[in-house]
Amino acid sequence: MEDHTKNRVSEILASFKYYDGVYKREEINAAIELKEEITPALIKVLEDLLSNPQVYIEDGELYDHIYSVMLLGHFKEHRVHKLLIDIFCLPDDLPDKLFGDICTSDLPALLFNTCNGSIDSMKSMVRNTEVNEYIRISGCQAIAYSTVSGYVSREDTIGFFNSLFTGNEADKTSDFWGLLACIVCDLYPEEIMDTIKASYENGLISPGIIGYESFKKTLDMGKEKSLQALKEDMEGHSLDDFHAAMSWWACFQDNTKHSGSLKLKAQKASSRKQASAKKKKRKQSKKSRKKNRR
Repeated sequence: MEDHTKNRVSEILASFKYYDGVYKREEINAAIELKEEITPALIKVLEDLLSNPQVYIEDGELYDHIYSVMLLGHFKEHRVHKLLIDIFCLPDDLPDKLFGDICTSDLPALLFNTCNGSIDSMKSMVRNTEVNEYIRISGCQAIAYSTVSGYVSREDTIGFFNSLFTGNEADKTSDFWGLLACIVCDLYPEEIMDTIKASYENGLISPGIIGYESFKKTLDMGKEKSLQALKEDMEGHSLDDFHAAMSWWACFQDNTKHSGSLKLKAQKASSRKQASAKKKKRKQSKKSRKKNRR
């Protein structure tokens, strides 16, 4: 790497390091232009975070992990996929403390974009009952995106999701099955309607999250239209236009400097309030998502 490029990469990384309330549009454009050169450094940021997440917990001003994860998702960097899985499977509420609303809003696209056609690690994450249920649901959504993209057959995905309605996948009062049902519904689940019906009868799926009539509407719509709607949902949540995906975040809209602790507090509060609503409304338009996210 030439000295000029090396210095520019260092400048970009330095601008990402701490949150100051300003969206780094110019530096992001430069990072995209220097994709090959900056990618190893972005991966290193996440590797360091995984090795010592407490550093980021204790210093709420640190922000380079946010830019790094979003840029690597935009780059569709498959070398980071297992690293993302490991980070978002950190115990307790560490992922929420580290990434706030990204855990629910952007994680499906991040996982899908970096999976390189393999859903094995995502399936393991989804099966892991020690992982936060909303992150597991993000994994399910990423698998659904992988399905309509042709990485895995719809039949295999339906079969996998069908295996997750035993009642042992989460606490009995969990929203896990209701949120999973929203995703299953989008995949035209004609083969497993007996499982879906039994899950309502057994109280696993909450009608408050998704009513049984939604499944009837999907079946009436037909498989082709249902899968096309899911594909459009995937495209609407894409990270292809990086600025459209990130620049509108509320933490960049206030001209006054937020403290890191207040910023993270706002992100986490938003995440908890919005997570269920977002998963209930998978077919929202991108415009609607932007309005309601934070």
